[in-house]
Amino acid sequence: MQLPKVLTAIFYFFLKVQAVLLPVPHTPYLAKWTTSELINHGFPDPFNTSHTRRIMISRYTPVQKRDCLETCRLPYMPEFIASVEDEIFQADMGDTPWPRGVLASLEVEMCCKERRRDHHDKPRPLLLLGPGLNTTRYWYSAMGQSLAGMGFEVVVMDHPYETDVVQYPDGTVIYGGRVPADAEAVEELRFALEVRAKDATLVLDWLKVPKSAKVGFVGSSFGGPAAAVAMRRDGRIAAGVNLDGGMFGAGVAEGGAVRPFLIFGADGHNTTTDETWGRFWDATAERRPGLWMKELSVVNATHRTFLDFSLVGEVSEELRRVGFGGVVSGVWAMGMMTEYLTDFFRFALMGEGEGLLAGESGRFPEVKFLRPQGTQPL
Repeated sequence: MQLPKVLTAIFYFFLKVQAVLLPVPHTPYLAKWTTSELINHGFPDPFNTSHTRRIMISRYTPVQKRDCLETCRLPYMPEFIASVEDEIFQADMGDTPWPRGVLASLEVEMCCKERRRDHHDKPRPLLLLGPGLNTTRYWYSAMGQSLAGMGFEVVVMDHPYETDVVQYPDGTVIYGGRVPADAEAVEELRFALEVRAKDATLVLDWLKVPKSAKVGFVGSSFGGPAAAVAMRRDGRIAAGVNLDGGMFGAGVAEGGAVRPFLIFGADGHNTTTDETWGRFWDATAERRPGLWMKELSVVNATHRTFLDFSLVGEVSEELRRVGFGGVVSGVWAMGMMTEYLTDFFRFALMGEGEGLLAGESGRFPEVKFLRPQGTQPL
């Protein structure tokens, strides 16, 4: 017996938008997710001086499991942002149809109600997370959740006029595209990196982070050079990570690292194949020969391994069909990165041992150590 046309349409509608839950990380803590608008009062936006600079952030706060009274499923990214991302990926796919609506159907599970915190609770170590060029902060929702699950307070930043799309609570939308994805546009990239550094300082000031504090900065793709520049501009940023980003922008590679720095590269992307990495490494070795810095490479990893793409591509059947993700398991990659980043920041910020950063490990044989320098954080 055939279903009436109306019921058939309803059936396929609900089938199409069925929610897909991203795997909840197996970490000691749960994460609470909040979103805030930060306004840099008195500071005109460098990309549009007609208004004050204001940015959007996602904040992931660790919550003891015993203190979480209720968990809930939240959209991985807002419906409007997902629709813009759909248009972007469809343009990239050419004649291959992009599965519209899938991104809007993704969900994450967070702690949404917790016991009142004691004001004597010890503050958690803070990590800033800088996205790639033209990449919304929502593509790092799972990474933020995973790192918060290890006990870090994590703030992921959008950078208006550079990030592909930023939506504000009042409904205002600012599209990106002001910064060219061109390694030869060194002055434009340098300008964008300086803006990012000011945004990072805005976040730290908004959180009332004291000048004596030690904060970490994880940079994905263009966020990698942003981490290096922000460390030079704000002394509170005591350790940085570059996740497979070219050290583009005038003076970025030549300045080297100023404090402990970890470089994570895709398979085949390293200091011998990327001259910006080579110059960054050589500048550090020449200027600060005792500084802790290591270069790691992940077998079969691609650029997309170092954000949520691989994870999202693995859990969504529709995205797998169009080749979204990569060879490396997204669940494995997220767990691996979380472990290595946790050990690095515990070492560089909290004075613990190197952990997984001491050398190659049987737990993660795919992670290769290419170049070590230094033994202690300064």
